[in-house]
Amino acid sequence: MKYERTQIGWYLIVILLLSLIGISLGYIYQWGDNPLSKNIYQLLFFILILITINFYKLKIRVDESGINISYGIGLISCNINPDKIEEIKVIKTPLLAGFGIRLLPKGTLYNIQGRSAVKVMYSKDNVQKQVSIGSDNPFELKAFLEQRFNVRSHQK
Repeated sequence: MKYERTQIGWYLIVILLLSLIGISLGYIYQWGDNPLSKNIYQLLFFILILITINFYKLKIRVDESGINISYGIGLISCNINPDKIEEIKVIKTPLLAGFGIRLLPKGTLYNIQGRSAVKVMYSKDNVQKQVSIGSDNPFELKAFLEQRFNVRSHQK
Protein backbone atom coordinates (compact mmCIF):
# COMPACT_ATOMS: atom_id res chain seq x y z
CA MET A 1 0.00 0.00 0.00
CA LYS A 2 1.55 3.25 -1.19
CA TYR A 3 0.56 6.86 -1.81
CA GLU A 4 2.47 9.01 -4.26
CA ARG A 5 1.59 12.44 -5.58
CA THR A 6 3.61 15.06 -7.45
CA GLN A 7 2.73 18.74 -7.60
CA ILE A 8 4.31 21.17 -10.03
CA GLY A 9 5.16 24.66 -8.73
CA TRP A 10 3.91 26.66 -11.70
CA TYR A 11 4.13 30.01 -9.85
CA LEU A 12 7.79 29.46 -9.10
CA ILE A 13 8.55 28.27 -12.63
CA VAL A 14 6.88 31.31 -14.21
CA ILE A 15 8.54 33.78 -11.82
CA LEU A 16 11.98 32.26 -12.32
CA LEU A 17 11.53 32.02 -16.10
CA LEU A 18 10.55 35.69 -16.26
CA SER A 19 13.55 36.55 -14.06
CA LEU A 20 15.87 34.59 -16.38
CA ILE A 21 14.45 36.38 -19.41
CA GLY A 22 14.77 39.77 -17.66
CA ILE A 23 18.41 39.35 -16.63
CA SER A 24 19.28 37.87 -20.03
CA LEU A 25 17.74 40.82 -21.88
CA GLY A 26 19.38 43.23 -19.43
CA TYR A 27 22.76 41.64 -20.09
CA ILE A 28 22.38 41.31 -23.88
CA TYR A 29 21.21 44.94 -24.36
CA GLN A 30 23.31 46.33 -21.46
CA TRP A 31 20.36 48.20 -19.95
CA GLY A 32 20.78 50.79 -17.22
CA ASP A 33 23.54 53.08 -15.98
CA ASN A 34 25.50 50.16 -14.51
CA PRO A 35 24.82 47.14 -16.77
CA LEU A 36 25.49 43.56 -15.70
CA SER A 37 28.98 42.25 -16.22
CA LYS A 38 29.44 38.83 -17.78
CA ASN A 39 30.46 37.27 -14.43
CA ILE A 40 27.47 38.68 -12.53
CA TYR A 41 25.10 37.63 -15.32
CA GLN A 42 26.49 34.07 -15.30
CA LEU A 43 26.27 33.88 -11.49
CA LEU A 44 22.65 35.10 -11.43
CA PHE A 45 21.72 32.76 -14.28
CA PHE A 46 23.33 29.80 -12.49
CA ILE A 47 21.60 30.61 -9.17
CA LEU A 48 18.17 30.93 -10.82
CA ILE A 49 18.63 27.65 -12.70
CA LEU A 50 19.77 25.95 -9.49
CA ILE A 51 16.70 27.22 -7.61
CA THR A 52 14.44 26.08 -10.44
CA ILE A 53 15.73 22.50 -10.65
CA ASN A 54 15.65 22.12 -6.87
CA PHE A 55 12.15 23.52 -6.28
CA TYR A 56 10.05 23.06 -9.44
CA LYS A 57 8.02 20.20 -7.96
CA LEU A 58 7.01 18.65 -4.65
CA LYS A 59 6.70 14.88 -4.42
CA ILE A 60 4.94 13.24 -1.49
CA ARG A 61 5.36 9.50 -1.02
CA VAL A 62 3.94 7.43 1.83
CA ASP A 63 4.81 3.76 2.14
CA GLU A 64 5.96 1.22 4.71
CA SER A 65 9.12 3.24 5.42
CA GLY A 66 7.15 6.37 6.39
CA ILE A 67 6.49 9.74 4.79
CA ASN A 68 8.95 11.06 2.21
CA ILE A 69 8.78 14.64 0.96
CA SER A 70 11.15 15.72 -1.81
CA TYR A 71 11.58 18.83 -3.91
CA GLY A 72 12.73 19.14 -7.51
CA ILE A 73 15.28 16.56 -8.61
CA GLY A 74 15.44 15.13 -5.09
CA LEU A 75 18.48 16.84 -3.58
CA ILE A 76 16.23 18.42 -0.96
CA SER A 77 14.12 15.86 0.88
CA CYS A 78 12.71 14.94 4.26
CA ASN A 79 11.93 11.48 5.60
CA ILE A 80 9.48 11.19 8.47
CA ASN A 81 9.24 7.84 10.20
CA PRO A 82 7.09 8.48 13.27
CA ASP A 83 6.88 6.14 16.24
CA LYS A 84 3.26 7.21 16.72
CA ILE A 85 0.97 9.68 14.97
CA GLU A 86 -1.21 11.59 17.42
CA GLU A 87 -3.39 13.58 15.04
CA ILE A 88 -3.86 14.31 11.34
CA LYS A 89 -5.96 17.18 10.09
CA VAL A 90 -6.50 19.33 7.02
CA ILE A 91 -5.58 22.98 7.55
CA LYS A 92 -5.31 26.24 5.66
CA THR A 93 -1.80 27.64 5.92
CA PRO A 94 -1.36 31.33 6.74
CA LEU A 95 -1.13 33.51 3.64
CA LEU A 96 2.22 34.88 4.81
CA ALA A 97 3.67 31.36 5.24
CA GLY A 98 4.43 31.34 1.51
CA PHE A 99 5.89 28.46 -0.46
CA GLY A 100 8.89 26.19 -0.05
CA ILE A 101 10.25 24.92 3.24
CA ARG A 102 9.15 27.08 6.15
CA LEU A 103 10.15 26.76 9.78
CA LEU A 104 7.07 27.96 11.63
CA PRO A 105 6.61 28.33 15.39
CA LYS A 106 4.61 25.09 15.54
CA GLY A 107 6.62 22.96 13.13
CA THR A 108 7.81 22.77 9.55
CA LEU A 109 5.73 23.48 6.45
CA TYR A 110 6.55 21.86 3.10
CA ASN A 111 4.53 23.58 0.39
CA ILE A 112 4.73 24.40 -3.29
CA GLN A 113 1.31 25.77 -4.21
CA GLY A 114 -1.95 26.84 -2.61
CA ARG A 115 -2.80 27.10 1.06
CA SER A 116 -4.22 23.63 1.76
CA ALA A 117 -2.07 21.33 3.85
CA VAL A 118 -2.23 18.25 6.05
CA LYS A 119 -0.91 18.80 9.55
CA VAL A 120 0.61 15.69 11.13
CA MET A 121 1.34 15.68 14.85
CA TYR A 122 3.55 12.77 15.80
CA SER A 123 6.13 11.53 18.26
CA LYS A 124 9.58 10.24 17.50
CA ASP A 125 11.87 9.02 20.27
CA ASN A 126 9.43 10.45 22.86
CA VAL A 127 9.65 13.95 21.33
CA GLN A 128 6.47 15.61 20.06
CA LYS A 129 6.84 17.01 16.53
CA GLN A 130 4.61 18.59 13.94
CA VAL A 131 4.85 18.86 10.18
CA SER A 132 2.48 20.39 7.64
CA ILE A 133 2.51 19.02 4.11
CA GLY A 134 1.05 21.20 1.37
CA SER A 135 -1.21 19.28 -0.97
CA ASP A 136 -3.51 19.96 -3.89
CA ASN A 137 -5.69 17.11 -2.59
CA PRO A 138 -5.36 17.26 1.21
CA PHE A 139 -8.38 15.09 2.04
CA GLU A 140 -7.02 12.18 -0.02
CA LEU A 141 -3.62 12.48 1.69
CA LYS A 142 -5.25 12.72 5.13
CA ALA A 143 -7.38 9.62 4.49
CA PHE A 144 -4.38 7.63 3.31
CA LEU A 145 -2.25 8.68 6.29
CA GLU A 146 -5.05 7.75 8.70
CA GLN A 147 -5.37 4.34 7.10
CA ARG A 148 -1.61 3.74 6.84
CA PHE A 149 -0.83 4.76 10.41
CA ASN A 150 -4.13 3.56 11.92
CA VAL A 151 -5.18 6.96 13.25
CA ARG A 152 -8.78 7.79 14.14
CA SER A 153 -10.12 10.93 12.53
CA HIS A 154 -10.77 13.93 14.79
CA GLN A 155 -11.96 16.13 11.95
CA LYS A 156 -14.62 15.63 9.31
